[in-house]
Amino acid sequence: MTTNPWLIAMINITIVFGVLIILGVIMSVIKMCDPTAKKKPAAKVAAPAAAAPAVVAKKDNAEVIAVIAAAVAACGCSADQVACIRRIPSNGWTVNAREEVMNVRKECF
Repeated sequence: MTTNPWLIAMINITIVFGVLIILGVIMSVIKMCDPTAKKKPAAKVAAPAAAAPAVVAKKDNAEVIAVIAAAVAACGCSADQVACIRRIPSNGWTVNAREEVMNVRKECF
């Protein structure tokens, strides 16, 4: 029987890592032998291509263009400085929820 704390700690650490390695091997074996694993479906033959959709006429975006022009004018920029106008995905709900949480936290302190 030993009373050296370092020796006892090393024995305990060795036992813990040994058990972890054994558990990892057992999990790998179970993963390889799992009968409930989903099987990859066989490749399907592609169906013939459908007819091209009809061309839809572009709607008039005069209102959107007017709003963008007003925003550019409000910034003090000229129309020559605008290189491209792209639609970005709307994250309105996400931003609103984050702001609401931040406001509640401010009220708590």
